[in-house]
Amino acid sequence: MIRSFFRITRLSRLWRMIPHGYRSWSLNLFIFALLVLLFQWSIQPGKSDSIIHRMNGMLYDVRLSTMMDDSMEAGTTAIVVVDIDEKSLQQYGRWPWSRETIVSLLQHIKAQGALITAFDIVFSEPERNLIERIRERPESAPIQDFLQTLEADYDFDGKLAQQFTEQDVILGYLFLNAEADRTGYLPASPFAASSLYQAMPVQSFAGYAAPLEMFVESALGSGYVTIQPDVDGIIRRAPLILKHDDVLYPSLALETARQFLLAEHMNIKSANVNGVESIVNISLDNVVIPTNEFGEAAVPYRGGAKSFPYISAADILNGEEIPELADSIVLVGTSAVGLADLRSTPLQPFYPGVEIHANIIDAIVNERPFPYQPDWFSGASVLVMLLSTLILTYALPRLGALMMPLVSFTLLGALIGFNFYSWKYWSLDLPLFIPALLVVVISLKEIAGGFLGEQSQRKMIKGHFDKYVPPAHIERMMSNPDGVNLDGEKKEMSVLFSDIRSFTTISEKLSTQELKLLLNLYFTPITGIIFDNQGTVDKFVGDMVMAFWNAPLDVEDHAHYAIKAAMEMLKKTEDLRADFAQRGLPPVFIGVGVNTGEMNVGDMGSDTRRNYTVLGDAVNLGARLEGLTKFYGADLLVGESTRAVAPKWLYRHMDRVAVKGKEKPVDIYEPQIELALAPAELIAKCERHEEAMEYYISGDFAQSLAIFTELGQQYPKDKIYPLFLERITVLMESDLPDDWHGVYIHTSK
Repeated sequence: MIRSFFRITRLSRLWRMIPHGYRSWSLNLFIFALLVLLFQWSIQPGKSDSIIHRMNGMLYDVRLSTMMDDSMEAGTTAIVVVDIDEKSLQQYGRWPWSRETIVSLLQHIKAQGALITAFDIVFSEPERNLIERIRERPESAPIQDFLQTLEADYDFDGKLAQQFTEQDVILGYLFLNAEADRTGYLPASPFAASSLYQAMPVQSFAGYAAPLEMFVESALGSGYVTIQPDVDGIIRRAPLILKHDDVLYPSLALETARQFLLAEHMNIKSANVNGVESIVNISLDNVVIPTNEFGEAAVPYRGGAKSFPYISAADILNGEEIPELADSIVLVGTSAVGLADLRSTPLQPFYPGVEIHANIIDAIVNERPFPYQPDWFSGASVLVMLLSTLILTYALPRLGALMMPLVSFTLLGALIGFNFYSWKYWSLDLPLFIPALLVVVISLKEIAGGFLGEQSQRKMIKGHFDKYVPPAHIERMMSNPDGVNLDGEKKEMSVLFSDIRSFTTISEKLSTQELKLLLNLYFTPITGIIFDNQGTVDKFVGDMVMAFWNAPLDVEDHAHYAIKAAMEMLKKTEDLRADFAQRGLPPVFIGVGVNTGEMNVGDMGSDTRRNYTVLGDAVNLGARLEGLTKFYGADLLVGESTRAVAPKWLYRHMDRVAVKGKEKPVDIYEPQIELALAPAELIAKCERHEEAMEYYISGDFAQSLAIFTELGQQYPKDKIYPLFLERITVLMESDLPDDWHGVYIHTSK
């Protein structure tokens, strides 16, 4: 402790010894040196899980998506995806298909003129011969000789192997981490054994799942389909080579391109960097593919999913003429959700894995550029950082308060613009985060220097009020107090109520300190979620949270953000249950109600105690909806007015109700997921549910009962279906009033 005090004292004296006019230069050069060291550290091997790498990954995604050339023309050689899609599974049965079907598929592909066929599928298990199984039965003894004559006709594995010999086929296999996981027959590597290759920092796998030996020996070639995402789950790069037992193997894309190009040589160029043999590029004769030091190439995405022609496998098997197959490279894969080959990419979260291979093959055979980092990128980045430091340190102190941010933004814009230009026109993947961070840090430091006293006061105010209202509200009050209407106004808003279920039971089992810990652990992230979605926390009452949107600041799509906050609260509560279990705390479940409508909002209360809050019938309905969640077995319910102004969500119509305190009935709904992300099965379920509700409301109980029974059988865990089946059964035996409109009256809160 004493030593630390003396160190700080020495640094303070040293700082005072620097002439005042040079302190800014000294501090900025220190920031420059610190960020350069951080930059050099971040580009070393093994730092792919650092926050800097993640930030560069996010900027990579933005750059890729914004600079995507939608007008890119198809290459000379067409890449076609034969898709084992939902349609194919419906017509030809669930996967895996019989090898007889695969043979038929290959024959049709060959007949339509495809040049080479690659499988993003692993044939690692044999298909049992039907006749062989029959011969094993004791009752087949009298016809054993006859059955033996049929055995070859049902040897579909053999027929598939034979088909592989009759056309150019590349097979896929998987590398696995566990040494015990070794199935199938790993093909011979096209790379020669070399001690230099063994020293390269290529990712190594101990196990594999490969095709049967007869398939490997019959096919033209084989390549692995293993692609691992970055630490954030997004696939930006794909390894062109991987290692097993110190032997290098090519990816499916690389092997397919090699066989198509008839490349005699597949070479790996490397360089010794800091004593480590690092890969520079991989070449197929004259075609050079730039990689990072691990042999990974940036995936040269042409666009979003289905940028390449997709042909349903069912259409090919049905004998349809497919002109796109002629003179093409065919990749056989799947986009069916149930087969789990959908990956997260910079362009979209659900991207067929087979198309990642298609992008790489397309870039190699059609000689499209791969994004890459040149060997001089490190030195160039440091030079850019130094020039930025000198410009900012010299210029900003000489400028006024308005010009300082303008110059800073201009320099930052020029840095980003050059980075994006280099990507688009030279395919250069230059680091952006640390150079941009340097400009931001030095700019903020220079700008803050002129307003240090004022900023300190603002920080104190902001730190005090941040616990209650969103930061944007505080900034607006401080910058323009007259612009905030605290006296009260009437406007359309959205309100959210959330309650912990069975809280009384939970609180009785916990000590005061345990209850306080539980609520703090719960309320802290919940408040953050509301703030992140532009909401204002109104109050906490015991275990209840009340929040509202569109005041004091206007929030466009406030109903959408209220639902989004509710969804994130439910997900966060689910995550917290695991944490609570580790702490010995009981699990927490919540119900959430959201409603939209005209509300009175303002600073209300007495002379001694006031609160910025909302009042009105729409607010009361939001509270009632939260109370109904347990009745309907739903985590979240919203009113019809919320659904009307938040069309980006997929909803399930839960009921038409009259709640206590309101005579006018309202339709209530359960948001499912954002509509753009909704799977087809869920959309179909909601549409079927809506059809049943329409029959119910119209009084056609027989039709409604049939559909609800069907849905109840499909989704037995949904509480709503037993509830309606019981209700309809009672109604069918009752005399309906003439003014029946499907309204269910709730007599309790």
